[in-house]
Amino acid sequence: MTKDDSITQKVKNMYKKYPYPSPSTDVSQTNELLNLLRIFEIESKIKLENKSIFDAGSGTGHRITNVAQHFKKSSFLGIDISDKSLLIANKLKKLKKLQNIEFQKYNIMNGVKTLGKFDLVLCMGVLHHLSNPSKGFQMLIKTLKDDGIIFLYLYGKLGGHKRMINKEIISILLDKEKSNYDLGIKLARDLGLNKFDYGWNLNFKNKKEEDALIVDSLLHANEFLYDCNDIDNLFKKSNLYGYAIFGITTGTEGYLIDASITTDKKLSIPQTNISEKLKTKRSLFSYKLLNLKDKLRVIDLVYEPNGYTIIGLTKTAYDKLSNKRIKRNFIKIK
Repeated sequence: MTKDDSITQKVKNMYKKYPYPSPSTDVSQTNELLNLLRIFEIESKIKLENKSIFDAGSGTGHRITNVAQHFKKSSFLGIDISDKSLLIANKLKKLKKLQNIEFQKYNIMNGVKTLGKFDLVLCMGVLHHLSNPSKGFQMLIKTLKDDGIIFLYLYGKLGGHKRMINKEIISILLDKEKSNYDLGIKLARDLGLNKFDYGWNLNFKNKKEEDALIVDSLLHANEFLYDCNDIDNLFKKSNLYGYAIFGITTGTEGYLIDASITTDKKLSIPQTNISEKLKTKRSLFSYKLLNLKDKLRVIDLVYEPNGYTIIGLTKTAYDKLSNKRIKRNFIKIK
């Protein structure tokens, strides 16, 4: 068994016992993907109806079925490697009486030839769990149409530092029982580590829901964390025209990214505002002279994200884009 196969099997075993989100999770708590796409639609003026949409790593389907329910004229394909998660996803599909979504068992690392081409590709909270995220990303890009758009959500290195410390503490205490998730959950509770930041925090209805989150956040078999430099390196290896960091989550809330000194007052959604962090004329003047990558790195260090939402665009998609915020925060790599 190769290293890739070994990691894939560990992840499959984990989600077989603790599918995430938990089957009992209230779907109203998993609307963040739908909200994100609605914000993008409003800002970009790009309508997401009558589109083909691919969700790579659907899990239990809570998030993508919410999206399919909203964009009824679009067609959806969701894939996952976990039989248990797919079973739950198909139950949700039936419960919501959805006709516009299909779920398949599929490992993106094995190639994408049979999947087809899509207008929009989503990979939210999945790429960083692959044995080789860069290879997985290249596979996903192959599924884009010429004017296609890809959204990623990746864990943040700076904001995730404390979580990784807690994860290592549990791992050391588990010793040779790394796959004993029941014991790991008990240790997490004993140590008071079952409190979660924004982006993780759900209003648990029962212990099972919290157990699934503890496993996903503190006992996961494989994960990579990113900062803006890592994101840049990931995209540099692609054949996309470029990317923009669309938004971030921090320990307390989420923000749309804007590296400008002044933000778009028309948006009611919180945006990064560097003038609130660098409060002197000298520091703001120095910041204003920086190139975009360095400005984003300052935002990175100041806000310490625990997660990033990134949008990648082909040249054709970029040319169609009317959104000023995304364009002024866009990094061209081609």
